[in-house]
Amino acid sequence: MRHNKRSKKPLIITLVTIIVILMLGVVFFFPLNNAIRNVTGNDTASDKVVKSELVKKVKSKKNGDATKDKKIDRAASILGKKKMSQIMSAANDQDKAANLIADSSSLSKEQAQKAAQEIFSDDSYSGLRKAISDGNWYQAYQQYQKLSNDGQLTQLQQDIAK
Repeated sequence: MRHNKRSKKPLIITLVTIIVILMLGVVFFFPLNNAIRNVTGNDTASDKVVKSELVKKVKSKKNGDATKDKKIDRAASILGKKKMSQIMSAANDQDKAANLIADSSSLSKEQAQKAAQEIFSDDSYSGLRKAISDGNWYQAYQQYQKLSNDGQLTQLQQDIAK
């Protein structure tokens, strides 16, 4: 009896093809996501996931103070209803950013303008603003973590409160 030796070539070709497709998906994910958003004018599935996480982060700031918690709920609700394209646009325009901050936070109009001015004048925030304007949520999260760890966000909060 003769054993037919099966070639491993088709298996290798299939694995390589799958790896290449996955790599292309990762490389082109954000541009494809942005293209879908631009064509439809609506949030994409990944936008909804990102917004959901942002809303959770905002709601995690509740502390049991009914007045403050009500403001936090309002901010989370407004943020959840904003289109991601509006948020991305605000990352490139100080006035739009100030309006977005004022609408989706408990800050006064003056405090929101002060925050936007700081965010647009301090180069520490340029990486975060670029990532948001590009719709690169992974990079935006990394920049947020960096600013949190460096104390920049705490300093911004203190500057606004003055």
